[in-house]
Amino acid sequence: MLTFGCMRRERPAICAAGGELASSGPARIDSLPAPGAAAVPDVDWPTYGGNDAGQRYSLLAQIDSGNVRRLVPVCLHRAQVGLETQQSTPVVDGDALLYTLPYDVVVAMDPRTGRELWRYTPRLARDSLVLCCGPHNRGVAVDGARVYLATLDARLVALDRRTGAVAWEVRVAEPMKGYSFTAAPLLADGKVILGTAGGEFGIRGWVDAYDAGTGQRAWRFYTVPSPDEGGWWGRWAATTPDGEDLHRDLARERADSARYADAWRTGGGPVWMTPAFDAALGLVFIGIGNPAPDIDESKRPGDNLYTSSIAALDVRTGALKWYHQLVPHDRWDYDAANPVVLLDATVNGATVPAIAHAGKAGWVHVLDRRDGRRLVRTEALVPQKNLFMSATAEGIEVAPGGHGGANWAPSAYSPRTRLMYVLANHEPSVFKLVPAPLSQGAQWFGGEMTVANRGRGAFGRLNAVDPSTGKIRWQLTEKNLKNYSGGTLATAGDLVFFGDADGYLNAVDARSGARLWRHWTGRPSIDAAPMTFSRGGRQYVAIATQGALVAFTLR
Repeated sequence: MLTFGCMRRERPAICAAGGELASSGPARIDSLPAPGAAAVPDVDWPTYGGNDAGQRYSLLAQIDSGNVRRLVPVCLHRAQVGLETQQSTPVVDGDALLYTLPYDVVVAMDPRTGRELWRYTPRLARDSLVLCCGPHNRGVAVDGARVYLATLDARLVALDRRTGAVAWEVRVAEPMKGYSFTAAPLLADGKVILGTAGGEFGIRGWVDAYDAGTGQRAWRFYTVPSPDEGGWWGRWAATTPDGEDLHRDLARERADSARYADAWRTGGGPVWMTPAFDAALGLVFIGIGNPAPDIDESKRPGDNLYTSSIAALDVRTGALKWYHQLVPHDRWDYDAANPVVLLDATVNGATVPAIAHAGKAGWVHVLDRRDGRRLVRTEALVPQKNLFMSATAEGIEVAPGGHGGANWAPSAYSPRTRLMYVLANHEPSVFKLVPAPLSQGAQWFGGEMTVANRGRGAFGRLNAVDPSTGKIRWQLTEKNLKNYSGGTLATAGDLVFFGDADGYLNAVDARSGARLWRHWTGRPSIDAAPMTFSRGGRQYVAIATQGALVAFTLR
């Protein structure tokens, strides 16, 4: 049953109550004529990032730069939920399309007809959830037998793929202590891999792997090492790996190290987003989040390993292969929130297996994924000001602010153009030091982070970045918009799709950045990343919005 119709702002057209289509509305997915372009075979979108590399790229090219203006909306699904932020990326695998709603509801649909097959609604004690940023869920992982969901109350649930019945369930952590899950899990080497959120609540972060068949935990990697594991002091870095002065008082930190010897126990280190996987190397790659407290550095001397880092783990054992700390002793919430992307870079004429990460400080960092060796730091994505200056009691304006730069919105990479497409924010923050003790269940910043100048002058920007040279090929800046938070999709049709804060889905030329098409989804903003799949000879571009799943295909 299809209950949602897309809307153009100038010609609203929605599905009527009960699932019947309004007379002026878009076609149902199960009643479309043959596509106007050459038919394509069925192509899935099997993971949150489109593939294990997290590239958010599809080989589908039925929709291309020459015909994208012919896209029309198609009814997919109305969720019948409130206006909570929707950040899920649907997964299409064989006979099922699966996506999640706020509060961890899973919906399974037939991708050919849009008919809802089953729905799983977990039992959540909503009033007792300890969440930093809302009740969103970014998606599921799926294999031939099961669907895997990580919940806001820190459980891992395996559902029968055909029926939605619970196959097994594991209590992973205690939600009242600040632990939660918002990211889609990763399936790798027969394991379900997931990392905890909750970095604002004084947790000690980790990544877990569970046997996909039984739910037994295979290994755990702590993102904040104990003294027995080498400690989190690090090398007491005065600069970033790129040589940027961190303006640290290292003498004071060393003097305070004994006083705060146990700070690692509440040191943060969440893993906000889905990891990537290289089967040939046998490595799982993660981005690690902020230390705790975020702003008050005095309570956590040292580099605060492995927070604000990229790390590679052995998929069999969880052992650390290498790490690269982007911001030692971070106190601006410049954590590694953007999902990592695996790609091939060209360095001195040679092809190097690389990993790229778009950072909140405003650069893309490219590393050799075999050993973590630094390859390239790109040009700045957005303006920078007072970078790496500590918060003061009076407050200091810093750009990028705590929202980035590149925040959690996933980036895409096209092997055709060899460019990475990164959404970034220019929204400076005022960082003010306000020391506070840790209180269980309360956010622990040790300061205030507010939007500077009441947001005047803020904007969002789409950057096309060359990960081999570090050059930015083109930029699309929207001065009237800010906080691009949805993410990008790249296709073999030489298109890049992304949503914006006004609720439009946009398509631009992947090589030039020229805007080719936009359509209002009927919702006030888009906070999810688009994806694409094909069924019945047609390519669809789909995106989750507040209360609905919307798709577009060629007229």
